[in-house]
Amino acid sequence: MTNLLKDLEWRYATKKMDSSLPVEDEKVDFILEAIRLTASSSGLQPYQVFVVTNPEIRQKIQAVANNQAQI
Repeated sequence: MTNLLKDLEWRYATKKMDSSLPVEDEKVDFILEAIRLTASSSGLQPYQVFVVTNPEIRQKIQAVANNQAQI
């Protein structure tokens, strides 16, 4: 159990990031596997994860997200 707590100590919040820099495929795969293994409260893992690499689609998502943040 203490190993789990130690493993969770690495977490931090990103305050600022450069979205023009790509994330390495190995890191994306690691994150997706961690999400897959994470349990939800219902045990059904009722979520979907989308990895968006197309810059045009990312801009459209960002525009919608920015509009939602203002509401």
